[in-house]
Amino acid sequence: MHEGKPICSPPDGYTHDPLDTRIAELDLEQVDDYLVDQRQVLSLNGNGLLYQTEPFIEELVITGYLRFVASIALDVPDTDFKVTIYEITEAGVSIQLTDDMVRARYRNSLKAPEAVKPGEINRYEFKSFRFISRRLALGSRLRLVLSPVNSIYWERNYNSGGVVAEESAKNARVAHITLYHDAEHQSWLELPISA
Repeated sequence: MHEGKPICSPPDGYTHDPLDTRIAELDLEQVDDYLVDQRQVLSLNGNGLLYQTEPFIEELVITGYLRFVASIALDVPDTDFKVTIYEITEAGVSIQLTDDMVRARYRNSLKAPEAVKPGEINRYEFKSFRFISRRLALGSRLRLVLSPVNSIYWERNYNSGGVVAEESAKNARVAHITLYHDAEHQSWLELPISA
């Protein structure tokens, strides 16, 4: 995440094994203050990507809908992505602001699913974040986490490209996800900044 001219750097990646349920097991515990709970992020175990801005040198007000555009390549025909945005205060408190999910096969249309071609870099647009209005304090940062959808509350996608509702562990495929952010394949977070 960067203001102004995009930063070009080597791609980042993670591996998602749909049979690894360690992070989903956190859903079994009752958490009353889930908006400031960091267990999910601290338990990624390399199963996701985390980006953070520099501390803000002045207050920043964001009001509206965020949008995240990502250039991503997979080696499986389908997988699920979740993007979560947090404010990290100067004191280190994490506050979840909003999130969005995309199933790879529906990257271009919710009506016409398309299997992903292995190795092909595709554009994924996360544009269904919840509306937010937040004054980000001086010294706060924004954190973006891209991770698989791995929860007891959501249908499990085994990454095989079949009918997800009919799949089981025997269909599971390990996904290798690569996020690009270079001159040709950019990824960015768009913020609705208020004056």
